[in-house]
Amino acid sequence: MARQTKAQRRAEKAREVEERRRKEARQRAMRLAGSGIAVVVLVAVFLVSVWPDPAVGDTTAEAWDLPELDGEGRVALADFEGKPTVVAFFASWCTVCEREIPELLALSQDIGDEVNFVGINSQDNGRGLGDAEKWGIAGRWPLAKDIGNSNGSGMSTGTFGARGMPLNLVYDASGTLVHVQPGGLSTQNALNLLTDLTEYGGS
Repeated sequence: MARQTKAQRRAEKAREVEERRRKEARQRAMRLAGSGIAVVVLVAVFLVSVWPDPAVGDTTAEAWDLPELDGEGRVALADFEGKPTVVAFFASWCTVCEREIPELLALSQDIGDEVNFVGINSQDNGRGLGDAEKWGIAGRWPLAKDIGNSNGSGMSTGTFGARGMPLNLVYDASGTLVHVQPGGLSTQNALNLLTDLTEYGGS
């Protein structure tokens, strides 16, 4: 094996130093990224802990009246008194809604006319009808559009403090808000809530 020249040894040493520097830089970047993620998580936990809860049972604040999503009429809470009502807020960009809305639709079809189901497109820019049609709720549920803020999120953020979608509300037959569920409502949880408000037992 040929002996390396001084120039070759210097070049090899320089490559080793450069490789070591790159490895250390990668390790520093990973440590910084980990620290950044930890800070973001801590801030998120703090915000969740201090964010005010919506007032449950205050029918005055929640007596909403919104424009239809797919027409010129109005959709109002007062229209649904006499039966429990599930209100599902959704958005076209909401990945959880992709699963949740079809599941709630199936539940609404199973329960029948004992419970009202209403969809409200929120934190969106007018693209919600296409998803409502894709999920099968257009023409089956009353659909409204949230209004008030620049991105169409007046009630979800202003009244209920939602930081994203989905958001679900459950009202009793008198129109009193009995449950607020940010982040998603499973079929089983919805069924448990509605069983307490109706004669429906899932049979």
